[in-house]
Amino acid sequence: MVVTNIKDFDRLPLVGFSICSGFEIIKQKLHPNNTVAYKSWDLPEMPLWAKNRVEADDYLRILLRFENKRLGVCFRLNSFPPSCYVYFDYLPNHPMEELYLALANCKMFNEQGIPLIAILNPLEMFTWTVQKKYKAVNKDDRKAIKPSMEIVTSTESKKTTTPLCTFCWERPIDVLFMPCNHAVCCKFCKDNYIKHERQQNKAKKLSMDIVCPVCRKKIESVAQIWFPKICRCLLCTYDCNMMSAVAGGENGCGCVIGCYEKARKLCDEGGSCPHCHKKLIDVLQIFIQGEWEQ
Repeated sequence: MVVTNIKDFDRLPLVGFSICSGFEIIKQKLHPNNTVAYKSWDLPEMPLWAKNRVEADDYLRILLRFENKRLGVCFRLNSFPPSCYVYFDYLPNHPMEELYLALANCKMFNEQGIPLIAILNPLEMFTWTVQKKYKAVNKDDRKAIKPSMEIVTSTESKKTTTPLCTFCWERPIDVLFMPCNHAVCCKFCKDNYIKHERQQNKAKKLSMDIVCPVCRKKIESVAQIWFPKICRCLLCTYDCNMMSAVAGGENGCGCVIGCYEKARKLCDEGGSCPHCHKKLIDVLQIFIQGEWEQ
């Protein structure tokens, strides 16, 4: 989901999740402290950009990952590198689809009660992004149309398209961090991420090792990977969208080919890549981030 600002703010709004809707909180006279869990931007695991002043049209992307008995949340402001995952514990028997996004800021509403922070639905996000790019390219003074205040609803992702970089949401994922094998971003954003992390580490006089933004393990090497145009398993005869194996090893082709179990068996039998037909040297199990998480 994407949250955008319609005016300048000194700080980002607090982001949290509630087991009750705002209507229920008011109707039942509940205290928000008993229903809403927030994470402070001042936590040590939060990135430096979390303390920045935010301006109109800045946008905060929120990536959710549901795990056993907890909700993992990753934040990214504009084109800055994403935060590591922070976790919210929730009631084990509470339906995940009944968690509500909660935003807190003392200046969220103007004098007329109109919200100054908007949550974009997919169509609004597409329109707003296109207008911003058009304005930047043409140096047009026209202001981008402000999105309506409609709450975004989750839609089922179409997993037949190449997964998008979770940093820019524009280019396809084509990089694999090793040895954790997380597929997170495109080459362009990978370069920016490594540069940013090195600058931060140098400023803080920390180790110059770069860690994976997902699992925080040291990145020892980076590999180029390729997804087929129609992104589905190339090893199954039935309708299978599992993409968890890449053709790796020294001089491996780097094609993402489908189910790890089927790919492992094909490699052990001396088979070839079903995409480029180059002989398989090794097969690695990969973990694709974003809407493609499996």
